Amino acid sequence: NIQEMEEQALQNRLVTLREEVTTMQKKVDDMKQRMEHVKSIQRSSSASAILGVGGVRSSTKQTNKQLNRHTCTKDQETLQSNRLQKRFSEWWSHSACPDQVWMNHIDTLFADATSTSTTTQQQQQPYLVLDIGCNKGYTSADFLDALSPGTNMNPHTLVTAIRAIAKEDDTKFDRDGGVCNDSKKALNRDRSTVRDVEVHCFEPSPATYEMLKRAHTKLMPKEEDGGAKWFIHNKGLHGTNGEMAWHSACAHAVGDELCTIVDEGTSDAITVPVVTVDTFLEETYPSSSSELPLVHMLKIDAEGLDPAVLQGSMNVLTQNRAIMVMFEFNPGLSEKGDHPHGMWGRNGNPRVTLMEVTSWLDDIGYDCYLDTHLPDENEKNKGVLEAPGLYRITGDCMSKEPSVRGWANVVCASRKYGNVAERLLELATIVQT
Repeated sequence: NIQEMEEQALQNRLVTLREEVTTMQKKVDDMKQRMEHVKSIQRSSSASAILGVGGVRSSTKQTNKQLNRHTCTKDQETLQSNRLQKRFSEWWSHSACPDQVWMNHIDTLFADATSTSTTTQQQQQPYLVLDIGCNKGYTSADFLDALSPGTNMNPHTLVTAIRAIAKEDDTKFDRDGGVCNDSKKALNRDRSTVRDVEVHCFEPSPATYEMLKRAHTKLMPKEEDGGAKWFIHNKGLHGTNGEMAWHSACAHAVGDELCTIVDEGTSDAITVPVVTVDTFLEETYPSSSSELPLVHMLKIDAEGLDPAVLQGSMNVLTQNRAIMVMFEFNPGLSEKGDHPHGMWGRNGNPRVTLMEVTSWLDDIGYDCYLDTHLPDENEKNKGVLEAPGLYRITGDCMSKEPSVRGWANVVCASRKYGNVAERLLELATIVQT
């Protein structure tokens, strides 16, 4: 009868879900095994010399421009932890919508890192930014403004284009200026410099992808051989190549909060292709050597699947071919809401902790920090004390995961590019006292 058929279908679906969870758990276990393998390599004296590890408490650069690994004392860790928890009580979303003070003069940092750490041929490569989880494109616009301001693609012009598109369609897009008022961010004072920059925007939502293409036509209708380029891809990034299911709202609503990852087999779900970062780089920038192109910024905002995207970036990261990495830590995605999902948090599926990820990144040569919003004048007038521009995680500087409300942003730099890594360390003022 119908009831028996429905029960059988449910049982079949449960079996399928268990198989999917088992498969993902195996992938996580494999990632952890790789972490342990890297750790064993790092313990050797030769690897320690290469990556500058070994408990050094100094930020002095090596002769090859690499940065020594800075380790916190217990007092520094306690002092930073106390200020961080206090900051959450002062401004609960301080790490969700950070000031990103590390972006000041990012063009100079990238230029120096490229000129001192790569071959002549690689120095001629455009600045390369991967904007994974592009959404309305404000991260893309931010980096284009920072690296090639004369292109006139920036948060201010982008919001104007987005609102023009909404007017053409007789609608209004949800949070069209960005969830953190991104469109109001101060612009680069340099309004004329044009550099070779390639920004790849990955947006799995078909509706948002179509809007971004129209914005691209309005803002960058002609892209010459030189100068800045903005590539928009209707795909997601993941730990494997294949497809993923998304809520049907993604197909027709730009920025809809219902546009989330759903279980395979969900009614009316749409499928979107996914690819690993390593595969994308190998196919987009083919090379006769095994070395991947230099990625200046690898930015990830993957609906709680950021650890999976990092897993799919194994080659570019272990080769230290990414100067900087930025990702979102959002445990709330798996802990609340009508559509819990993601790998962070108590109910992560499979669960991965922030400390596991940052420990692995440390082992392969990356320093990581929790980004923050600095106290503004209104806060200072109310007695709020100064706070650091970043809170250091790496090197025993953070002993447990921060209790974030909402989400938080983590930014990392490879110690191989000492000027960039040192700039982040300088902003973590508490751990240098």
